[in-house]
Amino acid sequence: MIARLRSTLLAVLPIAFLASGFGESDGQAGAAEAPPDSSNLLASTSGQGTAGNGLSLLRGGSKYGQYLAALIAEGEQDLSSAADFMQNVLSQEPDNESLLVHSFILQATEGRFDKAVALAQRMEGHGIIQPIGQLAQATQAMIDGDAERAETHLAKQPAQGINSVSNPFLLAWVKAAQEDEQAALEQLDTLEQDGGLLPLVELHRLLLNDWFGDTEAAEAAIETLLQGSNELSLRIIRVVGNYLERHGDREKARELYEEQRALDPESLVIADMLQRLDQDETPPALVEAPRQGYAQALFDIASILGQENLVQYAIIHAQFALASEPKLTLTRVLIGEMLQQAGRSRAAIDVYRAMPEDSPFAWSTRLRIAEELYNLDRMDEALAELETLAEMRPERFEPHYRMGNFYRMEERFEDSAEAYNRTIERLGEPQPRHWSLYYFRGIAFERTDRWDQAEADFLKALELQPEQPYVMNYLAYSWVEQKRNYDRAEEMLLQAVEMQPEDGHIVDSLGWVYYRLGRFEEAVEQLEKAVELRPQDPIINDHLGDAYWQTGRKREARIQWSRALSLEPEEDEISEIEYKLEEGLPEDEVREEGQPI
Repeated sequence: MIARLRSTLLAVLPIAFLASGFGESDGQAGAAEAPPDSSNLLASTSGQGTAGNGLSLLRGGSKYGQYLAALIAEGEQDLSSAADFMQNVLSQEPDNESLLVHSFILQATEGRFDKAVALAQRMEGHGIIQPIGQLAQATQAMIDGDAERAETHLAKQPAQGINSVSNPFLLAWVKAAQEDEQAALEQLDTLEQDGGLLPLVELHRLLLNDWFGDTEAAEAAIETLLQGSNELSLRIIRVVGNYLERHGDREKARELYEEQRALDPESLVIADMLQRLDQDETPPALVEAPRQGYAQALFDIASILGQENLVQYAIIHAQFALASEPKLTLTRVLIGEMLQQAGRSRAAIDVYRAMPEDSPFAWSTRLRIAEELYNLDRMDEALAELETLAEMRPERFEPHYRMGNFYRMEERFEDSAEAYNRTIERLGEPQPRHWSLYYFRGIAFERTDRWDQAEADFLKALELQPEQPYVMNYLAYSWVEQKRNYDRAEEMLLQAVEMQPEDGHIVDSLGWVYYRLGRFEEAVEQLEKAVELRPQDPIINDHLGDAYWQTGRKREARIQWSRALSLEPEEDEISEIEYKLEEGLPEDEVREEGQPI
């Protein structure tokens, strides 16, 4: 695991958070990508933390009832209630070491730092030298300004595992707090052999040299960072830009920000940096005390752990970073992102609500709040949040775009189309990254019987992003259903299948083109593949049944139609399938091989 940790490049802020939302894609029937898996206490069941209400009656119950309630709440993702229940049980069983450790982990995960530190101290009193417990005490020592005590606690951690990566970063700032510049930098030197960590090493070398006032060494670190990658993370850009602005090289900072804006024009974080330059303001140093550098190190370690899907430990490190430096608002972004990935919508909303209004991340986190409200089936609240954001920033299109997505997922296609219309009004000149907006609006138009407008939007999406497989699939399948443009549809679908050979909807569309063209043997071949890829799709099973019938395989056709009927097809398709089960294909649809339908 550590070998993979060390090869993880510095991609500190999750891309999903920063994206404007134009990377989404829908299949023919609106299939969605599965969310990433989580681990440990955060493994999702309901995903929404619903246990607290159902278990409220147990709060005053026996210790056994409360322990059971804690476990149920934990399984239901309501870690706040789980922590409360477990703490209550621990108060009745204060010498139970398993309860002590479990309670500590829950309190630390929930960001209840003071309680976590107190429990860590009790664990050590029981002779339990738990690595995360030692980290909690080291963090408290740094907050207290006691670097020697912090070093003592870090030294009690095992030297292997994640600690072999994290401790040098943390000890570098502990040594800085002891005003030992050489020892601080030597800690980073121990990590240089791990190439994947070099950007992070150079980032902290820059911060340390800046703290110690060694401008020559700090600028050397900047040169290494800027030469190390063609695509810099937002983290590197913020740290390097902050240094350049404070040391008078504002034009170089502007060049750095403009290069990033060209890659991500919608980024409000970059816009905030450029606005600061335009107003001739100088930002404060990111590290004004070693404790803040220590918090930066905890943040970076949390980011690495998050990328390795060690979500619980990532959140604990991030919570300790926030305790050490509450002004490091990027930490709230990271915690919220990981809570979203773990399916803990309510907890993510709480973290995002705590974002200071003057943070450059405030706008993006409020968009995320709307998404999580929608995930909690609180559609009206989600829409109200987006309406407020749309009024706050009349020049931004993102709120209306998300409204359109919510309406589309609820199959409220008239409302969806209107929201996308308002999005386009605010968009300005569409860019290639905006292809999904026209694709989604095209779906809304098609589902509300406005085909001419839908077709225009699909073609616009392909103009912006040629050979986009999902657009080609939706457009080509629609043409096939309308019994026109067969040649162009086949060409598009062959390209789409080549690009997405495991997408059952796209393979089905190609098979259905062959069916309409009377190429029934080829249709069967593709439709059998499609059924293998999506065996629970009623439409695909129905299509395969039709193709079997045309090739004389009537018993197999009825098996497929029967299966399609069992998979709960749309209401208007049920009678057609039932007719085919009784009578077979209607006579006017039966063809010989090679005769188009």
